Amino acid sequence: MKVKRIAVTGLVAAAVVAGGTALPSPASADTVPYASPYGYWPVLKQGQVSENVRALQWFLSCDGYDQPAPSHFGPKTTANVRAFQQRYLTSFDGNVGALTWTALLTHAAPTGYGQKNNCVKALQVLLNKWRYNDDLPITGFHGPRTKKKLVRFQSEHGLPATGVPDVRTYHKLIAGK
Repeated sequence: MKVKRIAVTGLVAAAVVAGGTALPSPASADTVPYASPYGYWPVLKQGQVSENVRALQWFLSCDGYDQPAPSHFGPKTTANVRAFQQRYLTSFDGNVGALTWTALLTHAAPTGYGQKNNCVKALQVLLNKWRYNDDLPITGFHGPRTKKKLVRFQSEHGLPATGVPDVRTYHKLIAGK
């Protein structure tokens, strides 16, 4: 009987220890690609490399964050995202999901025709994702070539072909491919 009690106690202890290590961590502020009125937004996290990451970095730079040349989502980008989230959102974790994308596009996306800034560079990177066989140079100038490619993108995706990106256009550019 004593051996059986020790064995059962050992199994219970092992289950408690194993179960304790498998407890979920608290939910992070912006890691779920949940839907906005426009659909699902991709989640970007440290360690990723993509055109969306490059665009994110140009948007952060446009909003005044010291961001190195766009490449991968590293510690500097995480710190800048966290600072951006602290400034504009109620929760912050350094990840970029629907809340952060929407805030970025609200606060750091002046890309109208004739403008020249890093937000236009983000727009150009996103347009180049769609490979129309005429990649735009990443100049930061929203001139005739950028407008033409943007109008084409908007009309091919059922958006008003204004040549000026809005949140719906950015959503298609970011989440669509």
